[in-house]
Amino acid sequence: MMSEPIPPVSIASGDLNRLKRLAVEAVSKRHPIGRFLLTEIERATVYEPAFAPERCVRLDDWVTFRADENEPLESRILVLPDNFRNSTLHLSVLSPLGAALIGLHAGSRIRYVGFDGVPHIAMVENLDPPAGVISLLQRRSMRSSQRADNNNPDRPGPTAA
Repeated sequence: MMSEPIPPVSIASGDLNRLKRLAVEAVSKRHPIGRFLLTEIERATVYEPAFAPERCVRLDDWVTFRADENEPLESRILVLPDNFRNSTLHLSVLSPLGAALIGLHAGSRIRYVGFDGVPHIAMVENLDPPAGVISLLQRRSMRSSQRADNNNPDRPGPTAA
């Protein structure tokens, strides 16, 4: 396997303290991924969300990725371990793959080692929700626009059957 260049990592300032606290606690408890996560956090460029250089993998956001070169595309929400509820929806940042993906930009590739000791190369495909998934923000926006339509005086009222 050829050596992969180490991609840049960018972490939002709002995520930094939560991630650092988690990583330090994981290292103190000798969690097998704690040191790797802490290393990724320490090498990251920290940014204010309003001044993000480009979108990157963040906590509580969707990421579409390949867990290894020959694996199918998967989409998950990257979460802290306490927020992990469903393995088809969530990916813990304290998993080998989650720690590898945090802070990566779309198109990035990174080498990581699984719990089983086998090396993998993860690839970030995109940072959008899967097709057909409506985010909470989108849903709120849709509801507010529907409410605005209901207040339209030119809108016809209810009709009898």
